[in-house]
Amino acid sequence: MKRVSACRRTDIRRAVWALFALSASVQAQPGQQAGPAATPGASQAQLPEVTVRAASAETASGPVGGYVARRSATATKTDTPLNETPQSISVIGREQMEDRAVTTVSEAFAYSAGVVGDNVVESRYDKPVIRGFTARQYQDGLYINYYASGYLMPRIDPYGLERVELLRGPSSVLYGANAPGGLINLVSKRPSEETLREITLQYGSHDRKQAGFDLSGAVDENRTVLYRLTGLLRDSDTQTDHAKDDRIFIAPALTFRPSADTTFTLLTHYQRDRQGTAINFLPREGTIIPTVGGRRISTSFFTGEPNFNKFDRESYAVGYAFEHRFNDTFLVRQNLRYSHADLTYTGVYAVGWDTPAQQQLRRGSLESTGKLDTVGVDTQLQADFATGAVRHKMLFGVDYQYGKFDDSQGFGTVGSTGRGLIDPFNPVYGSSINPITSRTIAEQTQRQLGLYFQDQMKLAERLIFVAGLRKDWASSDTTTTRVAGAASTATSTPIDQHDLTYRLGLMYQGPFGLAPYLSYSTSFQPQAGTNAVGTPFEPTTGKQAELGIKFQPSGSNSFVTAAVYDLRQQNVLTADPANPRFQVQTGEVRSRGFELEGAMDLGNGWKALGSYTLMNLEVTRSNGADLHKTPTNRPQHTAALWLDYTVRAGWLRGLGLGAGARYVGSSWGDAGNTFKVPSVWLADAALHYTLDAHWRLSLNATNLFDKEYVGQCGSATTCYYGYRRNVLATATYRW
Repeated sequence: MKRVSACRRTDIRRAVWALFALSASVQAQPGQQAGPAATPGASQAQLPEVTVRAASAETASGPVGGYVARRSATATKTDTPLNETPQSISVIGREQMEDRAVTTVSEAFAYSAGVVGDNVVESRYDKPVIRGFTARQYQDGLYINYYASGYLMPRIDPYGLERVELLRGPSSVLYGANAPGGLINLVSKRPSEETLREITLQYGSHDRKQAGFDLSGAVDENRTVLYRLTGLLRDSDTQTDHAKDDRIFIAPALTFRPSADTTFTLLTHYQRDRQGTAINFLPREGTIIPTVGGRRISTSFFTGEPNFNKFDRESYAVGYAFEHRFNDTFLVRQNLRYSHADLTYTGVYAVGWDTPAQQQLRRGSLESTGKLDTVGVDTQLQADFATGAVRHKMLFGVDYQYGKFDDSQGFGTVGSTGRGLIDPFNPVYGSSINPITSRTIAEQTQRQLGLYFQDQMKLAERLIFVAGLRKDWASSDTTTTRVAGAASTATSTPIDQHDLTYRLGLMYQGPFGLAPYLSYSTSFQPQAGTNAVGTPFEPTTGKQAELGIKFQPSGSNSFVTAAVYDLRQQNVLTADPANPRFQVQTGEVRSRGFELEGAMDLGNGWKALGSYTLMNLEVTRSNGADLHKTPTNRPQHTAALWLDYTVRAGWLRGLGLGAGARYVGSSWGDAGNTFKVPSVWLADAALHYTLDAHWRLSLNATNLFDKEYVGQCGSATTCYYGYRRNVLATATYRW
C-alpha cells in the first residue's frame, strides 16, 4: 500500500474519532438498547420487522423496500411492475444510497450493469455512459441536460432523490430525442403521509463538512395537504489541491389531494455550487507511464491558478405532477417544469508537456458564462380496459420541450511568454492571466414536440405484449458570433428535423418467477450542421434488438436480470473524403453485449448487489482513423459485488458491516486506439450502527486501499486520475 499523506491521515483520524465520539455519547445513556430503526412507540419485539416493507405498498415514485424495487414508471410512463416490463431497467433506492453513502448520481450506479460513470475526480457533472453512449438525464420524467448547454450542465444532488433509475436501450418512443444507449431518470423525494423528520451531519476526507435535513408529513388531520422540505449545506475541499466542492441545496414540495382521485404535487428546488475545477487535463507520460525522468504526477496536483479558477453554478426549478382518475378506465396526468441555470467559469488548464524533457506543462486559459432556461410539459391519457381475454393499459401522450441557451466562451494564454509553464512536481502559482481577445458567443433555441401512443397488453396473466409509436418534430435556431478584437462575424444555423420511432416487446410470465422477454426499439437524436453543399444533417438513428430474462421468485425479496443485445447508431458524422473540411453522415457505431445484475434483501439481515457487463463497442463505418476502433472510456468488462449484513438479535443488534469490490476493465485512451488505460480493482467498505428509533451512525470508505489509478483518457494529453480513498462519517437523527 502506498504511503498516505499526513493531510489524508489527519482526515481519516478526524472522521473515525467523530464517529466513535458520537457512538460513545449515545451508548453512555443508561437503559438504552441497540437495535434497528423503528417507528416511535414500537415495542422491542417488533424491532426486527421494521426493515421489511410490504411490496404492495410500493409505487413507481415512492420509496423502495430495501434494495429490491418492484415497480417503476421510467420504461413505460405508467406504474408497472419491473417483471412485466420487456426492457432492461435498474432502480437504486434511498436505502441502498444510504448504505453506500452515495454522494453523487454517478456513485449511485457504481454497482449496476451496463453503465460507466466518468470514474474520475469531477465535481462539476455526472456524465453516465450506457451501453457505450453518453446518456441524457431526466428528473421526474422531464429532460434536464440539454445537449447544447456546453459547460452549463446541471448536477442534481442525490440527497434530494428517492430513486435513481437506469433505462437501457433506445427510448425515444416515450421521451423523444435520445442517445441509443438509454437514459437516466432521477425521481425526487415527495411529500409523505407518514411523519418523517431527519437531521444528518457528515464529516470526511478533504475536510468535508455537510449538514442536511429532510422533513415531511401532513399539514391537516385529513391528510389532504402534505409537505416535504429537504436541504443541505456543504463546505468541502477535494482530492485536487485548491479545488472546492461547496453546495447549498433546498427542495420544498407540497402535495394537495382534494379527493381520492386527484393529486397535485408541487416540486421545486434551488441549488448553488461553488467549486474550483477539480478535474485536470494531464498527459499520458507522468500518469499512465512515468516521464522520461521516471516520475509520476501527484494525484492532488492542480493545473490551474488558485486565484483564477472557479466554477460557480446556480440553478432553480419549479414544476408540478398532476394526476386525476375519472373512473375505473380513464386517468390523466400532466408533468410540467420550468428551470433556470447560470454559470460563471474561469480556469487555467494544461495542454501537454512543453519539451521532450517532460519537466514543465504548458497551460492555457478559458472564460465562459452561460444562461439556460427550459420548459418541459408532458400530458398523458391512460385507459385501462379489457377486450375479451386481453387486458389493456393504453397510453396517449403529447410532450413539448423548450430550451433557450446563451453562452460565451473565450480561450487565451497565461504568463509573460504565453505558455503558462508550471512544474507539476514542484508547482509555483501566481502566473498572470492574459486578456482574452477573441471569443465565441452562441445563442440557441431548441423546441421538440412529440405525439406518442403505447399499449401494454396482458393475456391470461402470462403473455405480455408492449407496442409503442411516436412522431417527433425537433427544431433549433443557433446564432454564433465570433469576436476577434474589434471585428465580429455571425452565422445562423437552423435545424428542422423529424422522425418516427417505435418499440415492440414480448414477455412471458413463466413458472418459478421466470420471465423471458424479447424487444426491439429505435431512437433518434438531432444532429447540428450541414454538409459540403449546405444540406442540413439528418438525425442520427439507433436501433436495438434485446433478449433477456427476469427472475423474481414469488414470496422472495430478490430480483435478477440478464440480457444480451445488439445496438447500432447510424447516420453518424464522419470526415467527407472529397472535402476534409466538411463531414458526411455515413458513419456507424455498433454495441453488442451481455449484462447480468441482481439485488437481494433476504430479510435476515443480509442484503446483496451484483453485476457483470461484457460490452463490445466498435466504430463499424467511418472515413477516419477510428474505423474498427473502440471509443475512449468504454471498458469491455466491468463487474461489482456488494454485501451488507446487519445483526438482528443479541447484544450486537443494530450493528452492520458492508463490503464491496468493483472491477473496471482496461479501455482505450485515444480515438486511434494506440494506448490503453489499465484496468483497476477497487474496494469499498461500510460500518453502521442503528440505535433505538432515532440514531444511525455510519462510517464509509470508497477505494478502501487507496489505489492510485487513471480513470480515463480522451487523448495522450487529456488523462484524468480516479478517486483516491475517501472516508465519510455520518450521524443521522430521526424522530
